[in-house]
Amino acid sequence: MVLFLFVVMMLDIQSVPNRGRLSNYLPVALVVAIVMGLEMLALIGVGKGQGSLPADPALMGGMSNTEWIGHALFTDYLLPFELAAVILTVAIIAAIMLTLRQRTGVKHQNPTRQVQVRKEDRIRILKMPSERQEGRQ
Repeated sequence: MVLFLFVVMMLDIQSVPNRGRLSNYLPVALVVAIVMGLEMLALIGVGKGQGSLPADPALMGGMSNTEWIGHALFTDYLLPFELAAVILTVAIIAAIMLTLRQRTGVKHQNPTRQVQVRKEDRIRILKMPSERQEGRQ
């Protein structure tokens, strides 16, 4: 999900032209939403009538929730935790590289040129003789 959000956020997709066609996909979206809702209800066990919750593993271990989560992440689930970190790092780098592609017609700043500018390059002082208008004294 985080990878998807990074890519969508960094691509700068213009959504204004798509507004008219969204109503065409409403029936499909409703069917998918209903199926996902039924799957979530099945996963939490509404149909099975589970009345009792399992025992809290943090209390059984004599630890706080934070301590138990840290212990579980860095002992039992260390490899999946590190794999997720590597995948997210690669996703961030890929999203940044997608936004840094060369685009035509886009203005950008060049900090090196901005720092190297001298005042002689930016301003020119002209000395002009003053003129006297006729009729005025």
